[in-house]
Amino acid sequence: MTSEGTHRVIVRGVALRFFLHVDGGWVPATDTEFHAAYEQSMFDPVALRYDVLCPNRRRVEYNTVEGWFWSDGSVASGLITFDDRSPGECAGLAGIEGVRVA
Repeated sequence: MTSEGTHRVIVRGVALRFFLHVDGGWVPATDTEFHAAYEQSMFDPVALRYDVLCPNRRRVEYNTVEGWFWSDGSVASGLITFDDRSPGECAGLAGIEGVRVA
């Protein structure tokens, strides 16, 4: 992986772009911001408010040829796009119920 800590990372010749869903839209995120949010999504967001760590059973992940989406099942979600795509260019992800890409 090259360019750690950036919004766009090249892995084996493929340009990956990182986004987090904030205030109703996709915002570019660095790979490190994305990774931190992804790790936090593994824990139940309600339990975290009480400093309790337990698995998040509402968490989902979807993968298409255009990108990879995750959600904590509540308010947090992230998207990695492949081949330098913007979230709006990921029609395959847009077809998955509950995934907001545009």
